[in-house]
Amino acid sequence: MNRTFKTFSIMLISILVLSISGCFDTENNNQTPDENNESENNEYIYKTANIENIEINIKESLPVQVRVMAEGYFSDGCTQIHEIEKERKKNNFNVTITTKRPKDKICTQQIVPFEENISLDVEGLKAGVYNVSVNGVNSSFELTTDNVVQD
Repeated sequence: MNRTFKTFSIMLISILVLSISGCFDTENNNQTPDENNESENNEYIYKTANIENIEINIKESLPVQVRVMAEGYFSDGCTQIHEIEKERKKNNFNVTITTKRPKDKICTQQIVPFEENISLDVEGLKAGVYNVSVNGVNSSFELTTDNVVQD
């Protein structure tokens, strides 16, 4: 019985170590060397990132620079930012942050917070109020003067 307990304990500790380290490959039972390394053999799950809050920062320079700090979380230890798409239509900026997660990985099931600093292309914009949406979380900022570089 003592030998069975030792074997069970070693197996349990091994599972805990793999869980704490993040992800491991369920097909080969190897830890993932680099999640950023995509190949044709790997499949990913893509989702819209969970965003909780955005904060707009205006740098008083010439021209003015605007950055959006997006705060959110990943639902597990293997998920990461995949892509950030930005588009502007009139006075509305729409930012979409997507995530990717290896499909066949077992990952820690803990929430992992993240912050992403996103610059908006505001050079040449007229004075006015601009709306910003990051994955449905909204805010706005105002340019008090036209944002053009004068020669």
